[in-house]
Amino acid sequence: MKAAYIHWACAAPWNNKHDFGAQKYSGVGGHLFAIAVDKSKQWGFEGVVYGFALNNELLKHYINVLGCSYLGALHPYQFMLGIPAAKKLLEVYTYEWN
Repeated sequence: MKAAYIHWACAAPWNNKHDFGAQKYSGVGGHLFAIAVDKSKQWGFEGVVYGFALNNELLKHYINVLGCSYLGALHPYQFMLGIPAAKKLLEVYTYEWN
């Protein structure tokens, strides 16, 4: 199966609620993943995306909130966002390219 690869996805430091106690914008991570899903569809990969989370806490967040699956084949925090979860993300996060 072919998929798009997320090399790096993170919120701006000043939007990190763990560091600053609050965040200015919510849903930034989901929006970034939705963009990756959209690109995956454009490239013919049906919205499938994979990548490596920074740590186990973030991996669990991707699984619980975004619907990712644990892979762990190449890295202990490797994940995949499959077709059903990709479709759901695009229903939640809509945007227009500038």
